[in-house]
Amino acid sequence: MSYKDGNEITIRVQCSEKELINKIKQDNFVFKSEYYTKDIFLIPKDIDISKTITREILNRAILLREFEGISSNKHKMKITFKHKNINEKGEILSQSSTNCEIANIHDAQKLFESIGYKELMIIKEKHFAYCKNGFEIIIKILSDDNILIEAETNDYYKTIEQLKERINKTNIPFDKSNYFVKKVEEELDKLKNNI
Repeated sequence: MSYKDGNEITIRVQCSEKELINKIKQDNFVFKSEYYTKDIFLIPKDIDISKTITREILNRAILLREFEGISSNKHKMKITFKHKNINEKGEILSQSSTNCEIANIHDAQKLFESIGYKELMIIKEKHFAYCKNGFEIIIKILSDDNILIEAETNDYYKTIEQLKERINKTNIPFDKSNYFVKKVEEELDKLKNNI
């Protein structure tokens, strides 16, 4: 089991995947890896999503995550519980996660369902990881018109302000009005609107 403490920014890209890759190459980022993720969100069965605030639902969610390497043979599965401290402006002040690697994501889901959880939603993405001088970014392709970039604090970039400053120096076209895109909240809101 592992515990991760840190923070991140997530921005929405305003160009196609092909244009984005060209911009990243122009900025001399180095390709690290390419992989798929499948996230299964589980919540307690007693939560009525039509009557519960999105953020409150996600505060009680368990995440089952599967990574499948494209540029490598890496295959990993884990159970994750995330805690985010978000202010009234929607900025993530701090976050942490507790993770436990597992051998079978489907068995884990059956176990949680047997103790009172239900599947909320599944999010599938294609990821590309790039880095340059200690600045690491993950490109997350949800769809052709929904591309995000995530950058986490690390030993080189220890604050959100440093991450913002660094991403602003790239040629990447992105929505500068929001450095804290919350894709899971957006996906859950879409689900709730279709009920």
